[in-house]
Amino acid sequence: MLMKKKIGFHLSIAGGVHLAIDKAGELGINTLQIFLKNSNRWTAPPLDENDIKAFKSKWKNYPDLTISAHTGYLINPAGDGENLKKSMILLKDEISRAAMLGIKYLVLHPGNHKEKGIEEGIKCIVRTLDGIFSDDGTAVEILLETTAGQGSSVGHKFEHIRDIMAAGKYPHRLGVCLDTCHIFAAGYDISTGAGYAETMLEFDRIIGLDKLKLFHLNDSKKGCGSKVDRHEHLGLGFIGSEGISFFLNDERFNGIDFIMETPDDEIRSDRDNFDVALSLIKK
Repeated sequence: MLMKKKIGFHLSIAGGVHLAIDKAGELGINTLQIFLKNSNRWTAPPLDENDIKAFKSKWKNYPDLTISAHTGYLINPAGDGENLKKSMILLKDEISRAAMLGIKYLVLHPGNHKEKGIEEGIKCIVRTLDGIFSDDGTAVEILLETTAGQGSSVGHKFEHIRDIMAAGKYPHRLGVCLDTCHIFAAGYDISTGAGYAETMLEFDRIIGLDKLKLFHLNDSKKGCGSKVDRHEHLGLGFIGSEGISFFLNDERFNGIDFIMETPDDEIRSDRDNFDVALSLIKK
């Protein structure tokens, strides 16, 4: 099963980025997502050369392990003023960190338009990304993550993602990370077979399945259309086991990584959720 599907978790980098690889080895997973620095701070010390060497050395011990990264939560490509300046500096820094570690995909929340509105927010995101890519010599690809629709977020409709990608000057540097909890909360009902089929058909028509590079596989604590981003253990939320299984058993996605961002609590551990994910794959 693991040869067909790449299933793993977002894991902590506490103590050093390389330690997440050790944890992945302990869990027996074949894909991993990490932050590249503290996700709630604007600045961080540069990556230490020893940390980079340790990371690459440990990664070589797991040739089947793929690793992606997620940007910090403070970055807002749709912002303005000082917030936007700081966001651009931080995003450039995180792209550089990903490149130094040899990580290809960097997941990014499209941002919050505040009072500007969706249309102006999208224009700002495009300008921000074009500005960053214009003087960036790395091969790191930014994956725009679908959002739940909370507040003034951009990205809770497939059309938002399409418009960002279509308007930019560097479409080859952009892809999509589809979060199952987020699209469900945004109103795409993937809990039934018919709803799943319709949603993925719509994604393909609007964005294109060829742009889909990564999944965040999470159940939802809130109902469809709630616009509330609350991740739940697989099968214990409103999407349910059946809804999650549609993604895991869709052969179109055999080559795409599934990253769980489920809670790690007294109800279930990461290992428990991993076992549930494996159990949902048809033999």
